[in-house]
Amino acid sequence: MGNEACAAPHQHTDPVANVEKRLAELKTELKITNDQEEAWNIYADKTVRSVREIRDQMMGALHEKPQTAPERFDRHIALMKDRLASFEKMDDALKELYRRLTPEQKILADRHFAKIHH
Repeated sequence: MGNEACAAPHQHTDPVANVEKRLAELKTELKITNDQEEAWNIYADKTVRSVREIRDQMMGALHEKPQTAPERFDRHIALMKDRLASFEKMDDALKELYRRLTPEQKILADRHFAKIHH
């Protein structure tokens, strides 16, 4: 089993595919009702779009020409600000969805988001 076994943990997967999978699992776990579907779709759409934007910005930064240390630091700060803005968009949509959840669904959502680290 040489190098194949060691290489697998270091492979990078697409964050957009990962978030789509997690959203599908969460939707099933929460048992989103027809009345909650609109709020769910808004949250899921904003989440996928935000993750896609973050991924694309990070990929773009990787392909930029080398910069000076201060320029790299400024670029890193700009990326972090963009990421914060993306999280704020997701937060607004999550709050609206959460408002529409039943008490039982809120317990499940609280458990789910307790495991999330960004």
